[in-house]
Amino acid sequence: MKKHLKYTLVIIGFIALSVSCSKTNSQDDICDPNQICYTSKPTELYVKLELSSSPNAQPIQVSFYEGYFDDGELFDTFTTNSSEEYYLMPVGKRYTATAKYVKNGDTIMVIDSEKLNAASYENCEETCYDYDAEIVLDLKLD
Repeated sequence: MKKHLKYTLVIIGFIALSVSCSKTNSQDDICDPNQICYTSKPTELYVKLELSSSPNAQPIQVSFYEGYFDDGELFDTFTTNSSEEYYLMPVGKRYTATAKYVKNGDTIMVIDSEKLNAASYENCEETCYDYDAEIVLDLKLD
């Protein structure tokens, strides 16, 4: 009887150990056959520029670069009173934006930069890509 109890405890311990070490589904590893899965990697995604309202009602001067501010290539420059602007840009590159505000006679320049990458996740052992992914460059005044 003691031998039987000993084997039972060993088997229960082995089952508990194997269950605790098994892979569990996480947010990045799901299996929903009804979920739409885009298996091709996007070549372009959106870069969103978020801006503050101009402190003196003058348009804000915005510059948008491929690469870093100091050595990147100027892609676009414009003035705006809008609170956001969008660009559809190639993935795998860094983007930088600047916004110049005039407040109480002083010029304030805000800079933000980030690399645009395609986001992916696993669904039923298939790599799916998020075509809604974007980066947000925060050019707001605090």
